[in-house]
Amino acid sequence: MTDALTKRRRGYIREGIVKVLPIKRSSDWLPENADSAFMNTGAKVEYVVPRLQRSGQLIDPLADVTDEQKNSLAKQLGFKEGSDLNIMKDEKNNFWINRPVLIDKNGKHLNLSSPADYISYKILEVNLDYIAPSWEERYNKGTYKFALVFEDEEAKLKNVKIDTKKEAYMMFGKIDGSVKKLSDFLWIHYLTNKEGKRLPNNPTLDYLRGEVGRIIEERPGEFLTIVTDPLFDTKALIQKAINIGLIHRDGMTFKVFGEESSKNTLDGLIGFLLDERNNNIRISLIGKIEERNNEGIVKKPTVEDKEQVKNAIPDDNLQKRLELIEKQTKEAIELNNRLKEENEELKKKLEKKPGRKKKVLDD
Repeated sequence: MTDALTKRRRGYIREGIVKVLPIKRSSDWLPENADSAFMNTGAKVEYVVPRLQRSGQLIDPLADVTDEQKNSLAKQLGFKEGSDLNIMKDEKNNFWINRPVLIDKNGKHLNLSSPADYISYKILEVNLDYIAPSWEERYNKGTYKFALVFEDEEAKLKNVKIDTKKEAYMMFGKIDGSVKKLSDFLWIHYLTNKEGKRLPNNPTLDYLRGEVGRIIEERPGEFLTIVTDPLFDTKALIQKAINIGLIHRDGMTFKVFGEESSKNTLDGLIGFLLDERNNNIRISLIGKIEERNNEGIVKKPTVEDKEQVKNAIPDDNLQKRLELIEKQTKEAIELNNRLKEENEELKKKLEKKPGRKKKVLDD
């Protein structure tokens, strides 16, 4: 049998240590760990027994407790019987009135073997709009500020996080070393997450690896969601097309330049581009992106670049560094040639495609 309002199991007494953990969220203005992003140091928030909206009656924190359990708790608190904890008593004699639970930015630890801590726990438990019943449910409501986490559950969560991070690094091994795949991942993260960072021009492999590694450490589950997404390539295409003006984004609305019928949400635009009837538009986007890559994103190092490197490193590493520059020069030239060939092949496929009249995007 459960309490109808809070869904708590009647007669079930939790034991042990419960942690009241803060739920920190990043904003557009402040990073997650900024002092004022959650609560300022020294500040405290208080939670009291809430009231029902319609009647104004207090919500009973002990609605899931049996009469026998309530009598035992009352005696531990210095009362004669369980009825002394009745929420219907007048305000002057009501145990629950003006009994706040104070919490600072670091949260709170409650030992449920202590009657006073147990009462605090029960008060927090019925603050349904502000206290998440578990860490896993912390994002179920945007109003949640803290979550109740028992020590045994915390250990399980740590194990789950370890397993998730392990899986994430295994997936990372499949894209590590590929500038394109790492860049595509970060562009999708930027596209779908308001906390995502825009990539700089010509990011180095070390930069890309560092950014992806940071995301894995902080949010391994989010990394796995993106990298295993069957729509990965299409989402990467959309963001790269946005970068060079082929797709216009206005808030949550997207539109391919010159294609009014494509105006839609992100999911809608993905469906539009995956529709076989719009293959020519998708191929045109790919071709123009690769064309732009050939024009400027992949360049061989100039004489000035080499001189900057020469002046910036110690003499004993100079030869080794110059050899690396020469190797990168060769790789850049080979990559440019390969991209040009692929671009020509795509153009030929587009010209040969039968069916309706081709739509060509303006530069």
